[in-house]
Amino acid sequence: MTADGESSTAVTRARTPTGVSVAGGWAVMIAAALLAAAAFPPADLPGRAFVMAIAAGGFATVVADLRAVAAVTGLGMATFVGFLANRFGDLTGAADGWSYAAVIVFASVLGVGYRVMRSVPPATARDAADGAVTPGPRPPYAAVPVGSDPREGDFRM
Repeated sequence: MTADGESSTAVTRARTPTGVSVAGGWAVMIAAALLAAAAFPPADLPGRAFVMAIAAGGFATVVADLRAVAAVTGLGMATFVGFLANRFGDLTGAADGWSYAAVIVFASVLGVGYRVMRSVPPATARDAADGAVTPGPRPPYAAVPVGSDPREGDFRM
């Protein structure tokens, strides 16, 4: 605190603890499992996997903590295999359950990718005109003009 009573530190938003994010994600995955069990018959594994994948991907787009996303994805896979593909939490049943559970991982990866792409600020034409944004990396041969020797230091990037 300064003498005039104003704080000299900037106010930052506190991060959600990983455990809280995992608990919220776990609740989302349980709700998705209940919805999948109610909406699709036991023999319809693709439909049940689709509902779980949508929930995992949606969670991954909202939560920034990758540890929480990984934990919730793993718990969602175990829930799908143990309770939706097999009975009574059996994780060692037929291999069909685990092959469909890979769709849940794929949806989580897509959700994380979407969140990362959404967090990148868009480049504007003004930024490109100011030279702040380059269109991409230059190829290695573009750094040295024709007829100059890079060992002599007479080139510019």
